Amino acid sequence: MKVSGGRLFKKLSTPNFPLLTCKKGFTLIETIMVMVIAVILAAVVAVRWSPFDTIKLNSATRKVAADIRYCQTVAISTQTRAAILFNANGYDVYQNYASLILAPSSGDPCSDSGGNFQVAFNAGRCSNYSGVTITSPVTNPIAFDSRGTPVNSGGTTIVSQTVTVTYNGNRQITIEANTGRISY
Repeated sequence: MKVSGGRLFKKLSTPNFPLLTCKKGFTLIETIMVMVIAVILAAVVAVRWSPFDTIKLNSATRKVAADIRYCQTVAISTQTRAAILFNANGYDVYQNYASLILAPSSGDPCSDSGGNFQVAFNAGRCSNYSGVTITSPVTNPIAFDSRGTPVNSGGTTIVSQTVTVTYNGNRQITIEANTGRISY
């Protein structure tokens, strides 16, 4: 053993190449224990912070906004007063609200209830959105006239409306008065 600068070195003797090695460092067991603790901490953090909740909320918000636009498009294309009627777990889209005729499905499995446009987030066909709830706007249903302007069920122009989509947080969708612009 040789002391150099406060460190202990062991001389490895070979005939031509004398080597000195340092005795400081971590053992394999110490390294494995640190890694195990780091993995446990990472698992706890991952459970508490889940990006999947945000993804689900954003996806549901985009779907509801797209379906409101679909209702508006149906009103313009059919030249009738189409409406979307909200409830806590979903909504129904009417092609002609005066006659209570449901709009045809847009082809999305979650929106298709026997060919009619009915969304129920608690139904099996909408399993991607299970647990999502909707807070209805003040004016419910929201109807659109033949020009795409938001109106009430009687056909009178309404003020801007807000639909709230909730799943471990919430997002708001705004339907602007007069223009029918939908934003979130």
